Order: sequence, then structure tokens, then C-alpha cells
Amino acid sequence: MSQYFTIFIGAPVWWGDWPMIMYTFFENNADRLAGKTLVPFSTHEGSGLSGFDKKLSSACPDATVSDGLAIRGNDCQNDQESVRKKVSEWIAGLGY
Repeated sequence: MSQYFTIFIGAPVWWGDWPMIMYTFFENNADRLAGKTLVPFSTHEGSGLSGFDKKLSSACPDATVSDGLAIRGNDCQNDQESVRKKVSEWIAGLGY
């Protein structure tokens, strides 16, 4: 990860939180994520981003957390063009 300045981190929202395996990843890689810009994204079925950004900031306090994106899982399956547009707009809004 040392060669990257920005890292996109995505997972589904499970009961309003990151899946536990993500916390293991954050804990095991906190030193390597320090000083990076972390960009959270998720799929969900009603809870939105569910505080992923704040939870990521707590798990990786030495990183900068950027604006995240939450996409309804059902839309990923059934409205892919709308999802592509949302993702493109989000990426452009981040400056990429």
C-alpha cells in the first residue's frame, strides 16, 4: 500500500456497521494506512453509508477520510445505469 496516496475501501453495510473482517483489516494495517486518504463506499438496503466514514476515522485515526458513497444493493442489480452515473459523479466530485 506504500505506493498509494488514496485508497478506496468498500464493503456492504451489515446491520449498520462494517463487516467485522474490515475491522480486522484496519487493525492489521493501521500503520500502512496512516497518512493516506481513505475513501469509503458501501452497498446497503436502507441504512445508507451508516456512519462508515466516522467509524473508519476512529479505526484509522492517522488517516484522512474523504466523502463516501452508499449505493442501494438492489439498484446495483436492477438499475446499473443509474449506479454508474452516481459513481461517476461521486468520483468526479472527489477530483478523479
